[in-house]
Formats: sequence, structure tokens, C-alpha cells
Amino acid sequence: AQASALCDALARRGAQPIELPTIQIEPPDDYAALDAALGNIAAYDWVVFTSVNGVDAAFGRLDALGLDARALHGVRVGAIGPATAAGLRRQGIAADFVPRAFVAESVIEGMAAAYDLAGKRALLPRADIARAALSEGLAALGMRVDDVAAYRTITPPDSAGRARAVLEEGVDVATFTSSSTVRNLCGLLEGNIDALQGVTIACIGPITARAAADLGIKVDIMASEYTIAGLVRAIESHFGQAEQGSNPNE
Repeated sequence: AQASALCDALARRGAQPIELPTIQIEPPDDYAALDAALGNIAAYDWVVFTSVNGVDAAFGRLDALGLDARALHGVRVGAIGPATAAGLRRQGIAADFVPRAFVAESVIEGMAAAYDLAGKRALLPRADIARAALSEGLAALGMRVDDVAAYRTITPPDSAGRARAVLEEGVDVATFTSSSTVRNLCGLLEGNIDALQGVTIACIGPITARAAADLGIKVDIMASEYTIAGLVRAIESHFGQAEQGSNPNE
């Protein structure tokens, strides 16, 4: 559902985007843990959001509980990157902290440098399969961390045939915007990464690139700014340089 920003940006530059959903956002198995945390939100010193999906899920449940952004009064709010911060602004919340690099490790480093975190309590409303790096890193700084599933990510059940058909037809670039998109595509292909031979692989950042490498996929492009805009610039730069290199007059 969030692919349109990437597709629109690529299309404006003359590309022909083909959407292939490899992630489907679903509610958690139950909302008990999330509702309990949100109902007691004033007990937290920090709420750290790691995706727009986490923002939407948390504020959806706040609304279901008869609460709104005012419930976060006095609670510091972190966002892993500008897209997540923009999602918070749509809910009337200005993030207190956004790291310089948009990965969990930079959240830990940046918060540790800017704030006294020892003994503070943090809520992380995020995906059920989120990396443990953030919760473990904050806990190592002396924080009491509640890592709560706000949503689940699953592989769309009807995408396997579409994935094979798209790759058989031929594409120039495959873009990956999260580790889950890489793993799920490989799952749709039943591990047959030969289908990606000859395809330029573009990843939004180092965590996604590492997931691809772990699955045996060679990464050709990695954005230096871990955002959709950064990914588009990296793709454009890659092919611009390739065209210059193929022109003997350049």
C-alpha cells in the first residue's frame, strides 16, 4: 500500500514501475499487549516508532481506546527516519528525536548521546518480526523496554505466480525497501534466486542489503540516504554513470 511513492518517483524519471507486493500488513494475533501499553502510556518516558505502519497501528488502537495524541503528553517520541516522523506529524506529534542514519543502531547511538536513558522506560510498537537490535541496544543502556507487536507482516498469498511471471517477462531493476521484502520474494520464488540473474538489485539501506547478501543475492545499488527518495537518487545515479561509461566521447 505504500509502494506508490516509489513507483511515482521512478515513473516521473521515465522508468516503468511494476508493483509486486511481497508484504501484507495484518493486525497482531490480538491487541491485548498493545492496548495495555497504550492504556498506560503515561508510564513511559519514550515511545520509539520504527515505521509508518507502527505509527498507524498505534494511533488506530489509541482511537479504539477512546484516546488521541494528547495521551502522549509528557512522553518523548522517537522516529527511525523522516517517513516515520512524517507519519507522526499527520497524527499531530512532532518527533523529539530522529537519527542521522535511519537504522536501529543509529537510534541507539543518537539517543545515548543526547539523553540520559538509564532507568527510563521505552515502548516500541512495531512489527512482530522486527530485529532485536533496537530493543537489546536500548536495554543495554539501562532502559526498561517493552517491545510490543503492533502489526504482523505476511507474504501475500496470491503473489507467487505473479512474481514468477514478472521475472520471466524481464525486468531491469528489483528494488527492496526492507529485509522482509527480500526474504518474502525469495520465499515466493521458493529460494530460486536464479530468477534474479541479470537483474540489477537496489536496496534502500545496509540492513536490507545484508539480508539480500545473506540469501546469496548480489547487491548492485545501495542508497546512501535510507529513504525512498534516497533509493531513487541512487538508482538514477547508477544508470547515469553506466550510460556515461558506455559512451566513448564522455
